[in-house]
Amino acid sequence: MRIALVVLSIFAALWAWAAIRFSGGAAGLVVIPIAISLALLGLGWRGSGLVPSRGPHVGKVVGLWTGIEVAALIVTANVLEHSHRADLMMPLGAIIVGLHFFPLARGIPVRAYHATGAGLVTAGLVGLLLTAGERPLVVGLSAAIVLWGTAVLFVLASRKAADAPSAA
Repeated sequence: MRIALVVLSIFAALWAWAAIRFSGGAAGLVVIPIAISLALLGLGWRGSGLVPSRGPHVGKVVGLWTGIEVAALIVTANVLEHSHRADLMMPLGAIIVGLHFFPLARGIPVRAYHATGAGLVTAGLVGLLLTAGERPLVVGLSAAIVLWGTAVLFVLASRKAADAPSAA
């Protein structure tokens, strides 16, 4: 789960960066999402209860669905660019990323990924209802919060595992 914590923290910071960057926020604000992600990583590592993901199939499941996700993002970006609707990339990107969490939730399995997927899909759907100027901030920060929330669940689970008496 350490790798999952790293990935969640990095992508949460990237979504928040995109929210700040594409909504016209001050560039210096990017230190806030970086600090949040680094704090979560520090808390998760300190707990040392983060266990490796279960079984050798995990890499295959993650690789397959991440490949499909990346392909869908590339196709979507190209279609939107050629349609002169690049303003829809963040909400559609959030939906695509969210959808990729559902097969991960089942295949790894990590039950929390159902909520992560639902949160990202919801952020994207809400973004589709907003004006082009509002989309980056709302979708980007919502996606970051969803990913940080999942990371917090992993940190709390690692703390609980580290505090539990071992059955020896």
